[in-house]
Amino acid sequence: MSNQDLPLLANINDIRARHYLIRLEPNFTTKVIRGKVFIFFEPTSECEVRGGCCTRQCSCGSENGTNDETRILYKYTPRPLPRTECHLSDDDSDDEDESYQHNNGESSVASNDDESADENKDFEVVLDCCDIRVRSVSEVSCEGVDLTQYLDPSHQRLCKFALNFWSSRDRNPLQYSVNPWCIKIWKPGVKDAGGFPGAVCIEYETSPQGKSLLWRMDQDGNPCLFTPAAAINNRSLLPCQDPPFAMATWQAWVTVRKEFFVSMTGDASPVRFVGHMDDQEYHAATHTPSSAVCCPDSDNHDGGYYGSHVPEWEISRVSYYYHTTMVLPIATIAIAAGMWETQSLPAVCSSDSPTPSRPCNHYAYPCHHQEQWSRVTPLTVVHPISCTQAIKPVVAFLPYALRAATRLLGTYPCRRLEVVVLPQCFGSLGLASPNLIFLSPTVVIDDPSAFIRLAHEISHAWFGIVLGAQDWTEEWLSEGFATYLEDAIFADAALAYHRASRAPSPPSPQPQCKKPRNGTSEEEEQEGTEEESHSGGEEEEGERENEGDEAKSGDEEEDEERKSKGDEDDVPDESKLCESHDEEEHPGNNQHRHQSSKEAEGGRKGSTEESAGGEEDKSVRCGSDEEREGDKNPSGEPAAPLRLCSGQTLTRARLEELADLRAHIRYRTLASELEHSAEDLQTLRPMQGESMVGADGISYVKNGLNPDKAFLQVHYLKGYFLLKYMSQLVGRAKFDAMIREYAGVYHGQLVLSRHILDYFIKTFPQVKRHGVTRETLYTTWLNQPGLNQEIADMYAETSSDLVAQVAHHLQFWEHFDKSKKRSGQTIKRAKVQLDPFVFPDQLVLLLEYLLELPKVYKRTLRQINEYYDMAAQCGDARHRWCELVIKNDYEDLSQVERFLREDQAMGVYLYGELIISRNTKHTRLADQMFTKTQEDMDETSRMAVFSMLYGE
Repeated sequence: MSNQDLPLLANINDIRARHYLIRLEPNFTTKVIRGKVFIFFEPTSECEVRGGCCTRQCSCGSENGTNDETRILYKYTPRPLPRTECHLSDDDSDDEDESYQHNNGESSVASNDDESADENKDFEVVLDCCDIRVRSVSEVSCEGVDLTQYLDPSHQRLCKFALNFWSSRDRNPLQYSVNPWCIKIWKPGVKDAGGFPGAVCIEYETSPQGKSLLWRMDQDGNPCLFTPAAAINNRSLLPCQDPPFAMATWQAWVTVRKEFFVSMTGDASPVRFVGHMDDQEYHAATHTPSSAVCCPDSDNHDGGYYGSHVPEWEISRVSYYYHTTMVLPIATIAIAAGMWETQSLPAVCSSDSPTPSRPCNHYAYPCHHQEQWSRVTPLTVVHPISCTQAIKPVVAFLPYALRAATRLLGTYPCRRLEVVVLPQCFGSLGLASPNLIFLSPTVVIDDPSAFIRLAHEISHAWFGIVLGAQDWTEEWLSEGFATYLEDAIFADAALAYHRASRAPSPPSPQPQCKKPRNGTSEEEEQEGTEEESHSGGEEEEGERENEGDEAKSGDEEEDEERKSKGDEDDVPDESKLCESHDEEEHPGNNQHRHQSSKEAEGGRKGSTEESAGGEEDKSVRCGSDEEREGDKNPSGEPAAPLRLCSGQTLTRARLEELADLRAHIRYRTLASELEHSAEDLQTLRPMQGESMVGADGISYVKNGLNPDKAFLQVHYLKGYFLLKYMSQLVGRAKFDAMIREYAGVYHGQLVLSRHILDYFIKTFPQVKRHGVTRETLYTTWLNQPGLNQEIADMYAETSSDLVAQVAHHLQFWEHFDKSKKRSGQTIKRAKVQLDPFVFPDQLVLLLEYLLELPKVYKRTLRQINEYYDMAAQCGDARHRWCELVIKNDYEDLSQVERFLREDQAMGVYLYGELIISRNTKHTRLADQMFTKTQEDMDETSRMAVFSMLYGE
């Protein structure tokens, strides 16, 4: 094992955390979150111990049953770590925790090896965490409470006051120890998981240095925080069971100053309470607020509750409530908070045909394969105020991209979709979480590259969220699929948008859904009625979320206080707890500004030139004529022009050529990456079905902490080419239909590479005649490093009208470069006979070709910069332009400086180019820009650049 491998310490083979109640209180001055989490435990089921499936009670059939490859992945018996009894009083907790901090994570009291080896030692719950200061751990009294409502995912956890209820319960201290990678909790005298407390409360504080959170300034100079998809996942956000098998549900309450908005993973738009959540009075018998006054929608804020005794100074604070009923790994929690503006878009109705009924092989939670699932998806965009103009193209394209994805893959598997534009220091171009997508400002432009990135992140709702990887090293199961699907989703959405932009008359502003299934009314279909299961076998009506109402403006929305229907029992179940106030829905996505906004200047307007053509391309997969009505602009207004192409009518044939051109660029990128990366980072299945257990008995994720891995695209590109290869064997239409079926069969589960390979061969047994088996695909694609010959055969060379146009541009510039000494001509004097590129990706390919030339003269570079207006191009084009500038020692480094400052998600590569050039001017620029930006950089990027500049 090495320090680049990620340890998995949670003892999930003994006990499982089923549900989390999370309270977070960020302090933007100290950059610390004060947290409290209630965790509900249950002994691991026999099926889970066997590794057969991800269910509390085994429901898997023989086909999906236990298998050796699944069983050994995370089945391990870690050697007990040194522990110190940290049952502290309030008086000495600070000093004891400080002692732990100053000893670099080592326990301040020596361990007792004899005790660790003692078979009669107390049972321990091990939770993964890192850089968290634990203040107390306690058992919470569950007397009189039926915990089934928390342990069984079929009981929907919707109660907005569950945190207050459990905070009021009696608590008894538990003993615990904190290690660098985990916290261990035990109760004296308890020898097995069955006797361990059913509910535990952990109070803690995060660290400003914790890798799971970034505290930064946004584009407007205001403080913000967000989760950056760290290598350690959410371990420095909260103690949790981190292995992917440990799936759970959660409810979260986040308290911030009123000028902040909080985006978080969750099924519905947030409920907003005025004041601190702990100050909300409620009746313990009914779990409803006591003398709560409905907060009017003042100052364009969402409705909420005023507690009857909230101090006046506390009214400056608000609490946001989110919940999820989908069972997911805790690593999928994402949060972002800032002084941001929210913009609601018209809800999108899925355009797919009804999903065939099939049995679900996952936890019994409400999912998109059930009839009551709403096919209407509310959309929200959250952004700094200065980005208002810049984001308009992405906002316009978003509904079309989502609708196109549902045409290809089926009903959208999440309840809503919120897109958050993060600061320029965000270390990724995009990041998808349940119901939530983070985007870098680099891709929020009027350019097809931005729209394709949006399509990529939307497809993760199917591949990466509701269908995840058992083995985290097999990232291609999400990234490869998303890369494969992004072209098709973009093409469908672009054509739909193009039709809408040319439509003579606007449609109705309301989303039109098809006739509901199974005779349910249209109103019931859109509301997505949810039934809550109660203890004792009774069924009562739960919360109904009419997501269509979420598009109403704040002036139209009115909060009504419901009468409590709960029994006056001492401790009712949570469904009665929720019965009264969970019927209310506070929209949370009304146009909503946390400070007076100014229309920001800037943002480039794109245009799509109209043509006299317009013949309908019959190959477009847009469904029936009824579905095509949905292609019109949902807002009811004519679609604004977007830079989807230039000079020609957008057609399916052109978009197919674009997909092939992009595949050729991806081939070139992958070939270069494989040439300059370590072999152990080049395989799609690094662990090859084997568990990775060190001499200490602890299981690890190979290269889980390797910083180099974060900058490689092997899993994206090599996985993409594998899927392209498989589709060519059987035909794309048939293969895409198989992918949709595969997503339906395995939704809600964790999979391995073998699952998709076996499903492919089972669906298309004829491929065996060509020697294609699971073993051959393992050998040639998944287990070996390097570049497959099949990839080179497919896309090392490509030809099309788009590529021919690039070749013509290249020929012109080569001639211009050679003739410049004789004529001294400029681009204005030269007879330029170059047709404008149809797609910006052609410029990317041209720059790739120019980078292969031994030298390009500076005068030529100056003319290229002027002719193509390089400063206005997408990030991919500007990155290659900067490489060309560095390679040829062009005198103007302003665009390189701008890229390192504004495009940090891609800037790490440029630091490498500057340093490799061995040019004093370039090295000085790299050092200067790193000094200016390192405090804001993503931690992984900062470490990588520091290593480049100053060595290890």
